[in-house]
Amino acid sequence: MLVEAHPVATGVQTRMPLNFALVLDHSGSMKGAKLRAVKDAVKLVIDHMLPTDIVSVVIFDDNVHVVVPAQPASDKERIKGMVEGIRDGGGTAMSLGMNIGLMELKKHASAQTVNRMILLTDGVTYGDADRCRRIADDAGASGVGIHPLGIGADWDEDLLDNIGQRSSGMPAEFIRRPDDALTIFEQQLQSAAAVSVRNTQLTLRLSSGVMPKRAVKVLPLISELSQERLSDREAVVAIGDVERNAPQAVLFELLVENRPVGTFRIAQAELSYDVPGGGTEKVRADAVVTFTNDPVPPEEANPVVMNYAEKSNAHRLVTKVLDEYKKTGKVTTRLNPSVTRMLDPETQRALDQLAAGGAVSSEDVKSIGNKTRKLTQMLDQ
Repeated sequence: MLVEAHPVATGVQTRMPLNFALVLDHSGSMKGAKLRAVKDAVKLVIDHMLPTDIVSVVIFDDNVHVVVPAQPASDKERIKGMVEGIRDGGGTAMSLGMNIGLMELKKHASAQTVNRMILLTDGVTYGDADRCRRIADDAGASGVGIHPLGIGADWDEDLLDNIGQRSSGMPAEFIRRPDDALTIFEQQLQSAAAVSVRNTQLTLRLSSGVMPKRAVKVLPLISELSQERLSDREAVVAIGDVERNAPQAVLFELLVENRPVGTFRIAQAELSYDVPGGGTEKVRADAVVTFTNDPVPPEEANPVVMNYAEKSNAHRLVTKVLDEYKKTGKVTTRLNPSVTRMLDPETQRALDQLAAGGAVSSEDVKSIGNKTRKLTQMLDQ
């Protein structure tokens, strides 16, 4: 069952003020092209912000420093000069940067602003992963979405994905080459500027005899949701910010007990969300199923829902292959051609190489995962 959240014309059509914290790894491994590209990307973001937007810049290695305290993005040249002064050095303690970045955001956070942390790293944080997760929970409870970015080959995608999910932000985006940083940072700004409603939560309440088996977010990216969000009678999914002209969608797999012939409501979906200046609103929709003793031809299945199901299943299987390779250095899982045909040629070649007992680079592993979670963005294919 597919549940989609579409902002409508009655929602906010004007751009909401942004409250941005850019939390940047400047450890020794960022030296050279990576740090240069990130500084240029941050300055591009500042150039495109409105004077009424709030920006802060926090850097971390094994310590933390506030380069730009939270302030209006009005004196752009002064702020960019402060960014230009960032130098590399030290190790990686990500929780330090996350904690201070969240403190800067909270200074100006409100229901009327898009509160977002852009978290960038190129390495594995040292011994504070659990603290990173707790800060992500705090951010989500405070209405702050974290959008992690990993640059290079050595960052921990599982941790960054988890941080994004726990904060109701997004899974990690992969910056494969330093030159890609400009485009990725610009996309982050455009995404925030397009937000229509905030703090969106989906609750699926199930009728007697219906059990949730799995929930997968399929738009804007494919992301398997943890089982702790599912109980016997309901599923709760924090969606966060929803952008104009960019629906979000969750695919539920349900176990439904047999019923007599007839039409039954098996679930009710409720969306609650904050409209800036308008308080919290809720909308509901029923999921109604007709039970019959007659054969149902396959072509009567909703093709859009089936397409989402196929692509989320492809993502799950590719993720299984990648997890196996990362843990053991080899792959025993074999992918059906019905899965691989959905993938681009570069990804197919890399997976064929793994299936043949070969090896691929860490960059390739991250690239495959990053592209596979975007399969539903090409639904017409």
